[in-house]
Amino acid sequence: MSYEVIIIGGGPAGMSAALVLGRSRIKTLVLNTESPRNNITTHSHGFLTQDGKHPSEIFRIAKQQLTKYTSVDYKKEKAVSVKDENNLFSVKTEHEIYSAKRVIVATGHKDNIAEIGIEGLTDVYGKSVYPCPFCDGFEMADKKLAVIGDAIMAPMFSKTISHWSKDVIVFTNGEKVEDKELLSNLIKKGIQIVEKKIKKLISIKGQLTGVELIDNTIIEREGGFLPDTKSTESTDFVKKMNVSTEIGHFGMEFYKVDENKETEIKGFYIIGDARTGWSGVASSVAEGSEVAAAITHQIIEENW
Repeated sequence: MSYEVIIIGGGPAGMSAALVLGRSRIKTLVLNTESPRNNITTHSHGFLTQDGKHPSEIFRIAKQQLTKYTSVDYKKEKAVSVKDENNLFSVKTEHEIYSAKRVIVATGHKDNIAEIGIEGLTDVYGKSVYPCPFCDGFEMADKKLAVIGDAIMAPMFSKTISHWSKDVIVFTNGEKVEDKELLSNLIKKGIQIVEKKIKKLISIKGQLTGVELIDNTIIEREGGFLPDTKSTESTDFVKKMNVSTEIGHFGMEFYKVDENKETEIKGFYIIGDARTGWSGVASSVAEGSEVAAAITHQIIEENW
């Protein structure tokens, strides 16, 4: 089962790459488990013409539109391993083995909200507590907001959140803020810091109503943001290929790629959340389009 390109992952990045490769008439396989990270949220925002739609609806349309491109095969199969065998990649699924000269990893990340260890957080995540203000800040604007995290990331993140609301309280869940200058600046801006441990989050049908502290004090809140979702890579394909990394914004680790999103391993590409940890829908779609165009140019040069 041989292809020119295999795309592992069918989120915004992977499906965008498949669309452009399909229009370039390049024999492409998409492998997708259809269990996306963003399925927990109620709406997707910030993607032109699709603002407010549920992620599953955007995916349904993308999948349907791919059907007219006969060079693209879409299979709901889980890839379990990727191997580089003399410049030909072998991708094994639970049912089959496929090969291609090029592989695009677009498997994204998965959030591990339960690992944060705050009772009631999983009930509100994706409904009234979110990780991205650009995705959901508009809907949370001018509300009483909580920023929940550690003593480093949460205070820093609250500066961004204060753009959408002037009623922001930082909850460090028992940790003490050591950066006195940052603490002073936040207090001057009216951002309160609560260092007591959180007992639980109170909510009604996913709508946050309050944060209960260990001393039974309840602080009213109408929504919130998480600077850290404890996300991890959805697959270990890239790690097992020993792709080099570098440190980016906020100390986050990124995989090293060139301007074409190609790693130092020829023919091996990483896009979307799989590369950055958090790209957003619009950026992921752009990366998918860019990598597909780059691959098309590469194939044209090889065949010239």
